[in-house]
Amino acid sequence: MPGTFPPVTLQLEPHAIPVMRAAFEEALADLAHQLIFLRRDGVIPEPWLGDPVSASVVDYYNERVMFASDGPYAALRAYEAELLKVRDNLQVLEDHYRRTEGENAALWGRA
Repeated sequence: MPGTFPPVTLQLEPHAIPVMRAAFEEALADLAHQLIFLRRDGVIPEPWLGDPVSASVVDYYNERVMFASDGPYAALRAYEAELLKVRDNLQVLEDHYRRTEGENAALWGRA
């Protein structure tokens, strides 16, 4: 879960930033498809046999897997949030680098 491990510093060459950002975009797109599938089909709507045992399994599964704040579905949503933060930070770095390089080129008369 977020906050369990200390932050890690990633060092990239400036030309690698767009490639890394694209990889995170792809991971986010793949994860989004899985989250849509889980939201749609992850909850068991009713006991499959109509008996008390399957009813208790449905309740237990739905509460622990889909609705629990520390369950698997919540963990995937937290993972999505972390991927979004990394992707957004890479975009900020890329924008800063391009802006700085543009200023340097203008300062030294190179365009």
